[in-house]
Amino acid sequence: MNLLQGNSMDLIRTIPVLLVALAPLTVSAQARRAPVPPPVPAPLEQPAAFKALKFRSVGPFDGGRASRAVGVPDDPTTYYMATASGGVWKSVDGGISWAPIFDDQSTASIGSISVAPSDRNVVYVGSGEANVRGNTTPGNGIYKSTDAGKTWSHVWKQEGQIGTMAVHPRNPDIAYAAVLGRAFVANPERGVYRTRDGGVTWQQVLKKDDRAGASDVAIDPSNPNILYAGFWEMRRYPWDMTSGGPGSGLYQSRDGGDTWKQLTGSGLPNGTWGKVGVAVAPSDGRRVYALIEADSGGLFRSDNGGDSWTRISASRLVRQRAWYYSTLTVNPTNPDEVWFPQVPMVKTIDGGKTLTLVDGIPHGDNHDLWFDPTNPKRMIVANDGGVAISVNGGDSWLGVRPAIGQCYHIAADNRDPYHVACAQQDLGTAQGPSNSLSRGGIGASLWHDVGGGEAGHIVSKADDPDVVFAGEYLGIITYYDHKTGQSRNVSAYPENPSGHGPADFQYRFQWTAPIAPSPNDPNVIYHAAQVLFKTADGGQSWTAISGDLTRNDKSKQQWAGGPITGDNTGVEFYSTIFAVAESPKEKGLIWTGSDDGLVQVTRDGGKTWKNVTAAMSGFPEWGTVSIIEPSPHDAATAYVVVKKYRLGDNAPYLYKTSDYGTTWNRLDGSLARDIFLHSVREDPAKRGLLYLGTEKGVMFSWDDGATWRPLRLNLPTVQVADLVVKDNDLVLGTHGRGIWILDDLTPIRQWTDAIAAKSLYLFPPVAGTAWRRRGGTGERQAGQNPPAGVVLTYYQKDEAKLPVTLQILDSRGTVVRSMSSVPKLKDDHSEYESAPKGELETGAGFHRVAWDFSMEGARRIKGGKIDTGDPAIPPQAPPGTYTARLTANGVTETTSITFRPDPRVKVKDADRNAQLAFGNELRDALNRMADAVNQLKDLRTQLGDRNAALAGNNAAKDLVGLAGALITKFDSLEARIHNPAAEVTYDILAFRGGARLYSRLVPLYMWAVDGDGAPTQGMKDVYAGQRQELDGYLAELRVLIDRDLAAVNARAAQLGITHIIPPTPTPTPVP
Repeated sequence: MNLLQGNSMDLIRTIPVLLVALAPLTVSAQARRAPVPPPVPAPLEQPAAFKALKFRSVGPFDGGRASRAVGVPDDPTTYYMATASGGVWKSVDGGISWAPIFDDQSTASIGSISVAPSDRNVVYVGSGEANVRGNTTPGNGIYKSTDAGKTWSHVWKQEGQIGTMAVHPRNPDIAYAAVLGRAFVANPERGVYRTRDGGVTWQQVLKKDDRAGASDVAIDPSNPNILYAGFWEMRRYPWDMTSGGPGSGLYQSRDGGDTWKQLTGSGLPNGTWGKVGVAVAPSDGRRVYALIEADSGGLFRSDNGGDSWTRISASRLVRQRAWYYSTLTVNPTNPDEVWFPQVPMVKTIDGGKTLTLVDGIPHGDNHDLWFDPTNPKRMIVANDGGVAISVNGGDSWLGVRPAIGQCYHIAADNRDPYHVACAQQDLGTAQGPSNSLSRGGIGASLWHDVGGGEAGHIVSKADDPDVVFAGEYLGIITYYDHKTGQSRNVSAYPENPSGHGPADFQYRFQWTAPIAPSPNDPNVIYHAAQVLFKTADGGQSWTAISGDLTRNDKSKQQWAGGPITGDNTGVEFYSTIFAVAESPKEKGLIWTGSDDGLVQVTRDGGKTWKNVTAAMSGFPEWGTVSIIEPSPHDAATAYVVVKKYRLGDNAPYLYKTSDYGTTWNRLDGSLARDIFLHSVREDPAKRGLLYLGTEKGVMFSWDDGATWRPLRLNLPTVQVADLVVKDNDLVLGTHGRGIWILDDLTPIRQWTDAIAAKSLYLFPPVAGTAWRRRGGTGERQAGQNPPAGVVLTYYQKDEAKLPVTLQILDSRGTVVRSMSSVPKLKDDHSEYESAPKGELETGAGFHRVAWDFSMEGARRIKGGKIDTGDPAIPPQAPPGTYTARLTANGVTETTSITFRPDPRVKVKDADRNAQLAFGNELRDALNRMADAVNQLKDLRTQLGDRNAALAGNNAAKDLVGLAGALITKFDSLEARIHNPAAEVTYDILAFRGGARLYSRLVPLYMWAVDGDGAPTQGMKDVYAGQRQELDGYLAELRVLIDRDLAAVNARAAQLGITHIIPPTPTPTPVP
């Protein structure tokens, strides 16, 4: 056997095991040493100061592809979901909500997950999705958690795909992995692996050859020494997929994996096999089922532990598209009930004799099903839409769709705020707002399809964002109009090539056939097959403006699949144009890149073309040109990303030309050699600032690609398939976690060594908009909006020892808003509330704080109850220019702030000014009222404390009487100003007398400052009466202080007793 150390890539040689003819098959003991990869340059670090910058996940919430799902026996609250390229997720509330628990690991591609039956805290994860689509990306081995997913250890490191993990039913240290291996290249690491020490070491206990890997492994729960393994000979190419060969087969071990024998004959099919799935009935170890891809394949059943077999069903229902499915699960208490995750879910309740479809699962393309062994009515299904849970045996299902969408490309339109969109694998197109202008975030209901389909590009018309061109595989393009919601087909050549090879057709369209807008003419759209098309009339007609711009190798344009079944959906269409872009600096300068490795350019709108590939040193032959980025600063400059991972080469390839393609430079020299690339963009605001989308996140370069740094921030490990700089934001289209946005790139654009050396620096903010936000919709899943207002970014070289303060000043120099790092308790802070945090951070590095254009709100009456409204709601500062003044450690920095009114709101400046004046007047009235009550409370406390101290003092008896009478008057006045007897808000509605002045003025204030517009006459009329009432109460208080309190103090002076001193009112801010 070969022993593989858990933290090593090397196979350690062990003593050969003697092979005897006709004996059970064992693995060759001659180990193969893994090839030594080329040296990886030491990566530069992400600047430590950047830690406060955060991406935000915006959606969409359509779900995404889940490869496996599992629950915890006898625990209806806990589930795990393994996703194709979005990591591992967990639910602890019965599947209602889910959270990612694998974001910090070094891969997002997950093929399998298993919870140890004897220890719910032990979880094994096999990385690398084994449902090998044409763009499947590799995993990097096996991970283990011993604390239910809180932390992970990378216990076996090896590139490839792992489709099944199985754990011994009584010993969590024994586990098996069905390692399919690398999908795009033959490799010796394929086979079944076993650990007997909790993952410290792994043994390759079953191997066939470099072309066949393990597709499944199953343990007999009644006798864990009995194992079954399916083997699958397969290989992916960009133009083909083979499924089947002499390496495929079904194996059995009766000694825990030490030795194996191949099961043949005895009812099993003859000839070539493809993918094999196998399952043992937990309630009867003699009952074994196998799904076998073969010409005479189907569902096979053994009733004697694998000694003989019966082809129980040949139905295509359970063996269609075998490479993508071929899994099965047996009910833990009924050996005759088997479920088959397929395009639909299929089940049998009579041991396979008859098959029925399962209705109600919210999505199709099912890949896995788990039963709770203690309650088989509880199930979870993994499919291409996420997961679905049933607790009643499948009568009804709860569908769960977190943001794990696999975007192919990303787009942002010119609406305000802009909308983002992408086409997601198996889910179709989705477009939604970058800012919902809602307090509830970007809810799932705000996303909608815009035509097209699951694969392709999306382009919104630059001068009319209601018009959207959206793509789909087979070259389909739709024209969608937001105003009508109508979508119509405007494809250049609308013929259905399903089931054919591309050589059979006039045009070959890539799975994600490019759709590219002209940055120089909003009416021009480009589309590509092996030729480049152009339309200027919304897709009504298309003109080919090139010949074949690919290598046009006919041997790579044939029917895909075999030797058993084919799979011709368009994924394997090859010798197609993969990337198209026109220069924004020169009309008619168009670049194309093909999936078979050619870069071409025209400078006359397509009349003549030049193949510039030969000038690109080290260009990987047959590599796919993923993205071409014409520089937004210089017509002669362009950047090109090439990827060849689908031919087994994971190296990064990034090129730049500054002379229209005559010469090229490589920009990938400082990148790790084992992480391939997908996309590149140059910042339109700063020449030479590049952003790079890689298989495992984002990199950026300040020096035009000479050096690269990660821009990880809070982004999970995920493929960044595409990215775009939209205005001042960086928008990511990830293939596994939907769409993410980094707001305001100013700090990255402006960062210099000189700024890093400063003790304090305040970056100039992006101009803001005073959007009026709606209330939230209460949706369970919602993306993050940007902070309301203007976001200020500041940098501190060292941690601040003194409070950090920020003041916002208007054009007259008046402070309209103040913030501080010192926590500020609310006036009515309750002991039951958590302690507040300061609004500003004091640590070293970048920090961000938002000013939402609010001024200072009104002060509260301490302990006062209000049934409607909030006095702390502030008036909004009028649009214009302000100054931000930041102070830390004795250093002060200033910058200018500019913001505009909400463009949707049509309000005259005079009305806005009248609203501000009215709101300030009401706020100041509330402040006077709060001060008055606080004075009353303070004076009553002083008087009461002194009376208590004078109890029994006969000489002061009259003073105590005077003070008591004054306290009674204070109580009477306070009870008319607000509701001091109310302990809870509802008391205002329950007690006689109803809301006092405080609870009537607060809502009026709230209504007056809400929205944009002059105060209504009704508001003015109501306030006139309230102001008169307030003035009367304040005058009464003045009399009580000037006359009654003065009399009390005079008598106290005669007795030589200390005066009662009224507190000083808090100054009211000047608007």
